[in-house]
Amino acid sequence: MKDIEYGIFMPVGSGGWIPSGNIPELDGSYAYNLEVARDSERFGFDFTLSQAVWRGYGGVSKHFDVNLESIVTSAGLAQATTDIGVWSTVNTALLHPAVAAKMVATQSQISNGRTGLNIVAGGNRMSEKQMGLGLDLDNAAKYRRAGEWVEIVKALWTSASVDYEGEFFTLEDCQSDPKPVGGIPQMICAATSDTGLAFVAKNLDGVLFEGTSRDSVISIGQRARSISQANGDKLKTYCVFMIIPGDTDADAQRRIDHYNEGRDLVAITNMAKEWGAVSHDPTAYNPDNENWASSTAISTGTVAGSTDSIAEQLADMIEHADVDGAVFIMPDFKDDLAALGEEIMPALVRGGFGRIAA
Repeated sequence: MKDIEYGIFMPVGSGGWIPSGNIPELDGSYAYNLEVARDSERFGFDFTLSQAVWRGYGGVSKHFDVNLESIVTSAGLAQATTDIGVWSTVNTALLHPAVAAKMVATQSQISNGRTGLNIVAGGNRMSEKQMGLGLDLDNAAKYRRAGEWVEIVKALWTSASVDYEGEFFTLEDCQSDPKPVGGIPQMICAATSDTGLAFVAKNLDGVLFEGTSRDSVISIGQRARSISQANGDKLKTYCVFMIIPGDTDADAQRRIDHYNEGRDLVAITNMAKEWGAVSHDPTAYNPDNENWASSTAISTGTVAGSTDSIAEQLADMIEHADVDGAVFIMPDFKDDLAALGEEIMPALVRGGFGRIAA
């Protein structure tokens, strides 16, 4: 049996994970996420993970325009659950490491050590711009800043006092108590480039990635494993999968077609700008542009079909990409989560991929 961790990427942002006007209603509220967390624990998932988004993408779907703060949300979910891990996300440009260290340590007390932390080293251009932060840094500098950030947080979690003089941060006799329960929480970061993967392998415990296809998932997973081996083979790999289940493969495809029919081109374009895929020129968006007219609201790495088909596809990618964990998103965190927890996950476990948490 291959030991696999299974997590749920929480719908803390309005619209969930699909920029479309045709998706099930997801308001990004705490009440909704509380229900999802409790269901995820009941189904035996290992952890929940919430994103950190400080500015939405607009459009008719108002995609992510409402987004809960990640650490506070996870603290609340920790109090409301007993066993499942509650992982947060922090953008290293937006929260000072000494502030983050105390917040996460407090959350660790609330959860009795069930805390994990996902850090964002770069990206989030629109969020940073509205706050006047990070605009003069290239990717290399952002990784240097993130490296200092991680070093400081770990020092504050383990030392009585920290003095630090770096390129981006200066601390003098900086103290931070309490310490996290059970030692330094597990820390991960999203990356797909060799530079990003090397940064994660050097500084953190795990890498989070999303493939655009079966081949992409396998390629990134294998590169991450290779980089991990070159750095002591301590790096865990977590792949994000969008699942869209249906009674049949054709039924799942009908769901995809419906979501794409309502795709929100304004939100999709703003998302692309956020990650540097298109120009920030306000005149660059054109709804008649051939490229955008054929764009999809659905993640290109989506795994869709009947529950049996999804289980088979996931088992294939988990095995050949040699990943340590799978993190799931979906259009509907009620019916789709039930299909995942009651049918797909048990099929994966029967096939020798992980276990369902007690």
